[in-house]
Amino acid sequence: MTLPILYSFRRCPYAIRARLALQVSAISTDLREIVLRDKAPAFLSISPSQSVPCLQHDNFVIDESLDIMIWALRQNDPQGWLKIPDAGYALIDQNDGAFKAALDRTKYPKRFPHDDPLKNRQ
Repeated sequence: MTLPILYSFRRCPYAIRARLALQVSAISTDLREIVLRDKAPAFLSISPSQSVPCLQHDNFVIDESLDIMIWALRQNDPQGWLKIPDAGYALIDQNDGAFKAALDRTKYPKRFPHDDPLKNRQ
């Protein structure tokens, strides 16, 4: 059996949470660290978003960290991480949505020249 390949970046919080769920689920992977300024052609050829984390296994690719977590934990969830109340998923949605968008606009204002970075701090 071939191991799933996890394309990751050590400091990316989304890649960290994917690696954490894979570890808790006891799923071994072929971990491939990505150099963000020089992404490997193999990674670019399979990743629709061209961002980490990205999991490739057999005939499927998962390129969202939360989806990687859910995939891993559905196979083995020894700590019951999937048994959170709906409010927990709502907080994840808020963090991954509105909060992350505001954070990016504050942290990387040059990427969003039409947005006011100070407004996004509120």
